[in-house]
Amino acid sequence: MVKPAPDTMPKRQEQRPGKLRIVIADDHALVRDGIRARLEMEDNLEIIAEAENGQQAIDYTRLYHPDIVILDISMPHMNGLEAAKVIRHHNRTCGILFLSMYDNPEYVQAAMATGANGFLLKDVCTQGMVSAIASVAAGGFYFSKNVSLSALKEETEKNDPNPYNLTDRERDVLLGIANGKANKEIAQDLGIGVRTVESHRQRMREKIGGGNAAQLTHIAMEMGLISPQNDEPSLKPPALD
Repeated sequence: MVKPAPDTMPKRQEQRPGKLRIVIADDHALVRDGIRARLEMEDNLEIIAEAENGQQAIDYTRLYHPDIVILDISMPHMNGLEAAKVIRHHNRTCGILFLSMYDNPEYVQAAMATGANGFLLKDVCTQGMVSAIASVAAGGFYFSKNVSLSALKEETEKNDPNPYNLTDRERDVLLGIANGKANKEIAQDLGIGVRTVESHRQRMREKIGGGNAAQLTHIAMEMGLISPQNDEPSLKPPALD
């Protein structure tokens, strides 16, 4: 495991009320400086650490418990995709936002499959980045307007629309999860009991192979049950029950 040297570790900072705490991870100092300069103009945002690689991003997330981690995909020692998987495994509440120069569907799909909450391109304007952070902090999802969603949709349509062989009722439950609804709300919408929803949810997870709310939402997108929205908060916070 590659760990940052002690003298490179950021000093522990006191959390300031009302501020969103952010870790930036990119292997280019110039990019990190640019992101910091743009975000620190916002009164409610605070950069608490900068990582040069995926392993540092994991270390800093465990140490400082940020609200948001902004990850590049291509980094040394450990790339952003692998780092995101580890971060999400240990922290279900931290928002994960990818920032990349690549907009091809494979990168977007791989990023969202980690349980991330959004995908931005590096040509995003300051307001777009701020809006993305606000959406992700609220538990929603965000895609840069230039991300090739049409290509992503085209790639999805080539595949089986029901690759996990979900029943109609399981698809209904999945749609409810993707729309941020708790089991009780889903039960009310479908006119069934909460325990029945829980049973459908468990069987669905067994077919899919597990997955948290963000990952299930991504699967709902892949199946065409919901459509990602660009440049606006897209979903209610996913229910974690």
